[in-house]
Amino acid sequence: MLLKRFTWAHLLAIASTVAFLVLAVLVTADATGRIDTQLRQVFRPDDVWGIWQLIFGNVVDGLMPAVALALLGAAGLFAAIRRRSWRPVRYVGVLGAIAVLLTVISKAVIQRTDPHGGTSSLGGAFPSGHMVVLLVSLGGALLVLSEHPPLWAWLLVVVIELTMGLSLLLLSMHWFTDVISGGLLAAPVVVLARSPRFLGPVHRTGQPTAVDPVGSTP
Repeated sequence: MLLKRFTWAHLLAIASTVAFLVLAVLVTADATGRIDTQLRQVFRPDDVWGIWQLIFGNVVDGLMPAVALALLGAAGLFAAIRRRSWRPVRYVGVLGAIAVLLTVISKAVIQRTDPHGGTSSLGGAFPSGHMVVLLVSLGGALLVLSEHPPLWAWLLVVVIELTMGLSLLLLSMHWFTDVISGGLLAAPVVVLARSPRFLGPVHRTGQPTAVDPVGSTP
């Protein structure tokens, strides 16, 4: 019975969690420093600011965590009004809180500096908060609006997430492993969010429309 309930999504969540933990250990042991430094030179040679940084800087600013969380909240509010229920608002609120909490805890534990030797007010650079919050917010927005989002919508989310990762690397805001770890940390949260146990109640209307039964008499 358990095997029947085990899907590719569960496998993705488990694999992502394990990969994140392994990567966190490697980063803590400074085993990724060489490859991170080499890739930084690939994406932003000699730390020069050019046209690509100007272009992709708009992606980082336009989809920063605060904006992504606002989009998630707006999707939840729209769904709540449409279904006359506060469940969608609670759903997106919990998702946003989990994304932020996991990011802050991870940053505080790893305490890794960014490519320019600095740290944010939330802690270190590992994992990228932009990546975590964006994927959870976009995935949560899809799920709160549609219980079964189409494949093209998920592919669009992936493209946006990859674009954010590329932008962060071009701007040298994060190391390569910071970017990868952000996606790995967010994936299990999205998988949990699409679980019928949590998502099912979100798509129920608060006040079902009354319909006269067929053949009823006044």
